[in-house]
Amino acid sequence: MSVSAASVSAGRAKRVVSDSFAMRLLAWYDREKRSLPWREDSSAYRTLVSELMLQQTVVATVIPFFQRFCARFPSVQALADAREDEVLEAWSGLGYYRRARHLHAAARAIVGNHGGLIPCDEVTLRSLPGVGPYTAAAVAAIAFGERAFALDGNAGRVMARLSGEREAPLRPAARQRLHAFGLRRVPTERAGDFAQAVMELGATVCTPTSPSCERCPVRAGCVALEEGLVGAIPAVPPRKEPPKVRVACLRIEDEEGRIWLERRGPGLLAGTLAMPMEALESDEVATTGALRLWQRLGGKVRTEARSSRLSSSLSSLSFSSLGSVRHVFTHRDVTAEVLLVRWRAPKGASPAGDGRWCAPQNSASWGGGVSTFTRKTLSLEPAGRVAPTLRKTRQPPQVKQ
Repeated sequence: MSVSAASVSAGRAKRVVSDSFAMRLLAWYDREKRSLPWREDSSAYRTLVSELMLQQTVVATVIPFFQRFCARFPSVQALADAREDEVLEAWSGLGYYRRARHLHAAARAIVGNHGGLIPCDEVTLRSLPGVGPYTAAAVAAIAFGERAFALDGNAGRVMARLSGEREAPLRPAARQRLHAFGLRRVPTERAGDFAQAVMELGATVCTPTSPSCERCPVRAGCVALEEGLVGAIPAVPPRKEPPKVRVACLRIEDEEGRIWLERRGPGLLAGTLAMPMEALESDEVATTGALRLWQRLGGKVRTEARSSRLSSSLSSLSFSSLGSVRHVFTHRDVTAEVLLVRWRAPKGASPAGDGRWCAPQNSASWGGGVSTFTRKTLSLEPAGRVAPTLRKTRQPPQVKQ
C-alpha cells in the first residue's frame, strides 16, 4: 500500500470512530437531555446570554436570572439600548458582574459593527467584548451549527478521561491536546447538539466526583475507565487560597434614614452599588480607614449649585461599629468592618462622587446592581433596629454544571 493510500485509509478509520462516538453520544442526549429555557426557545442571542451567565455558575442558579433577563431585554437591540445600571440591576445577585458589563458591551458592538446580527464564526465572535475561545465556539456551534468544539470545565473533564490525559486541563499544552481530541469527534451534522451533549454528559454523568460510568454512552474506549484512573483524571492542581483582605465600609445615613451607596469604579464590584469602602492594613483599626473614607466623601459635598466644604470638622465625627461580615470572592477573601456615621450637611448636599441616597426598606427602587456582598453589609443595622428584608440571592458556586 502506498503512503498516500495508507493516509487515506487512516483518515477513514478516524472518521468511522468519530461518527460512532457522535452517534452514541447524540442518541443518549436525545433521550436524556434536560429541558432548559435556552434550549426550548433557542436563538443566537439567547445562546450568547446563557453561555455568559453559565460561566462559573450552575444551571439551577442561572435559570431564573436568564428568564428575567431575557424578558427585560428580549433582543440584542433592546440590550444595546439599555443603560448599564439597568443591565446590572437585572444581573443583580448572579455575581461576577464583569460578565454583565461584557455582555452589554458585546450587544452594543453587535449593533454598532455587525448590523445587529450576532456573528456566526468563531474568529469574529472572539472580537466581541468578553467572548473568549469557549464562548465563541459554543455560540458558533449551538446557534449556527458550525463545526467547533467548546472546551469548558465539563468538556475538558470528559475528554481528559476519554483520552487518558494526565496533565491538568488548565495547562495550555493539555488544553490544546484536549481541544484537538474533542474537535476530531465533532460531526459535520448536529455540531450544536454535540456541543451540548458533551456539556450535558459532564454535568450529569461524568461528574468531578462519583461519576456514573455505568450510565455513560461512550464508556467503551474510555482510557481512564479501562486503566482504573477515573478518580485521578483530570489532574487537579493544588488550589491556592485567596488572599485575605480587610476593608472598612461606611454606612452613611441622612436624617431621613436613607443610606448613601456609591457606584463602584474599576476593581472589586466595579459598576455596582455598594457602601463606600476603604482597604485596611492587616493590623489597622477600622476607624482609621473610615476617616480616610470620610475625607474623600465628606470633605467636600455636592450641591445643585456648586461643591462646598462641610461646616462640621472631622473631629466632631462619631463612628459606631455595626459589626463585620465575611464574603469569599473568586480571588479574595474579604472581611468588611461596617461603621455607621450620620450625615449632617446643608439640605440638598450629598457625599462627593457617583452615588445615590437609597431607602433601605425599598431595595427594588434603588436601580443598578447590588451584589450579595453589599446585601450582607446592609443587613448590619444599628442596635434596636430591625433590618429590612432584602431580596435574598444565592452566591454562585464555582463549578459550572
